[in-house]
Amino acid sequence: MEGNGGENGSVMMTTGEEVALEEDEEMLKKRITGHPLYGLLLHTHLNCLKVGLGDIGEFDITIALDEADNHNKLNATNARSSDLDEFMEFYCMALSKLKEAMEKPLKETETFVDAVHLQLSELSVEKK
Repeated sequence: MEGNGGENGSVMMTTGEEVALEEDEEMLKKRITGHPLYGLLLHTHLNCLKVGLGDIGEFDITIALDEADNHNKLNATNARSSDLDEFMEFYCMALSKLKEAMEKPLKETETFVDAVHLQLSELSVEKK
């Protein structure tokens, strides 16, 4: 098939274009996974998941964090690309900020629940 418009108006690619696109995607994946900050990116992402999941999946995330640390050590000396460096740094920072934003309401909720528990405990002690 040539690059004609399909029924839904999308452009269809030829087999050669599809192969080239897949090769480009694989090359980009290799550049990202080979980047020195990839381990930190994984670690930061998994920490966000940890906040969202709580105790659920703790074991799997701990194993993945160990793997991310090992990956970080292996790729510490790879050559760097300035655009990719900038992307990785900003993405890590964004994930760190997301983690903080996710933790804030959880901490507030925990503080509230602790305060309610304390008040209920004081009420039950007063009645005895």
